[in-house]
Amino acid sequence: MALNSNALTTLATAKAWLKIPTLETGTDSMVEMFINAASDDVEQYTQRKLKAQSHTETHHGRGSNAIMCLEFPLNSVTELRIDWEATFTDPLTLIDPDRYRIEASSGCVFLRNQSFPKGYNNIQVIYNAGYATIPSGLEQAVLWIVAFNHRIWESKNIARPNKSKDGESASFGQAWPDHIMAALNKFKRTEFPNLDAPIWNV
Repeated sequence: MALNSNALTTLATAKAWLKIPTLETGTDSMVEMFINAASDDVEQYTQRKLKAQSHTETHHGRGSNAIMCLEFPLNSVTELRIDWEATFTDPLTLIDPDRYRIEASSGCVFLRNQSFPKGYNNIQVIYNAGYATIPSGLEQAVLWIVAFNHRIWESKNIARPNKSKDGESASFGQAWPDHIMAALNKFKRTEFPNLDAPIWNV
């Protein structure tokens, strides 16, 4: 087992969190599996690709001067093209970077003093988005999930819904605890604004 490219923490950090000695490698594959699963689950819950990576998207021109990329924060735009043929290969379809600006937090690309022409899939943007350095609050949430799953694995009660001891009951296989959900909600995608609404020129 190895960490996937979207892993939101490292093996070393997870082992320290779980208090597994660095030189003890017998459970490394299992911990990596927990990290990969937690990272996938967090991306699914937040509806975002959180780690910095390249994306290619096509958009409809709506007559406004903005398009909103699906992923954020927006780090850079590699290519922006307008092409009614939707082939995006002709050099003449490439938009000079001086003709647009980006807004990192929202993931918006704004044309300067002009609008994207209306059309179906006539815009292509290749960009990098996500966190180059994972925010501490997000990484902590992932580590909580890793520890949560590790604790269930250690209990050997994965298939049993409840375990009772001395009148106390513990649940397994349940939803994440509230503190994990609260941490992840800070990174969860919210509704996109209406791009048909008037947008100022920049």
